Amino acid sequence: MENLNSEIKGYWEGEAEIYDDGIQEELNSLRADAWKNLILQNIPQKEKLHILDVGTGPGFFPVILGRAGHRVTGIDISENMILHARENVKKYRAEAELMVMDSQNLEFPDCIFDAVICRNLTWTLDFPERAYREWTRVLKPGGALLVFDACWYLWMYDQKKKKVYMENEKKIRAKYHRGIHMHADNSKDRISPEKLFMSDKQRPQWDLNCLISLGYGRVFAEPDISLLTRSAFDQELNWPTPEFMVGGIL
Repeated sequence: MENLNSEIKGYWEGEAEIYDDGIQEELNSLRADAWKNLILQNIPQKEKLHILDVGTGPGFFPVILGRAGHRVTGIDISENMILHARENVKKYRAEAELMVMDSQNLEFPDCIFDAVICRNLTWTLDFPERAYREWTRVLKPGGALLVFDACWYLWMYDQKKKKVYMENEKKIRAKYHRGIHMHADNSKDRISPEKLFMSDKQRPQWDLNCLISLGYGRVFAEPDISLLTRSAFDQELNWPTPEFMVGGIL
């Protein structure tokens, strides 16, 4: 699996620039406050929380939560993502600790974070159950885990979903002369969906089952938060693949 981990790292290194472009738009939209409120409503209520952002990318969560007065630590396997994150934290006058780290093998002691949050990462993990166990390990008693993601490739394993997806792809190409997804020109680092553990999983149910097995006292999920978290254009592109939230309280 080391080769797959290298592929995943290469993918995120190549996507850093285009991903940062999207983060800039997001930070200057109403969705920044929507995200902040969504997170803070679902984690412990405390004046200053210590929050770990796993797969921080260009630092969207450290910026919005750091400016809200919380102590945020952001990690990412990609050096390029962390470089962008440091630039954004400085640009938007937030405070955060940012470091390169493997999300499935954390270098933190037990029980130090009030909350662990993660967006748009778990679909790429080769060992997601190990990752969830690690994220749980570093949570304080009563701490919260929040994960945001989508079933990006489930359509490949479900004929009804595939039909809907392909019809939408056709409409998007006719209207915008582009596909649903646009990536940086790094095809050599593109991840094959068939290699990804999460591609055929029914989520967020898979995640809920995993959190229950890890001993979370309360688990919850919202199967579609897209109206809150996506731009109108992103909703048009990706409506067959809604963004979900899943979480648990220890």
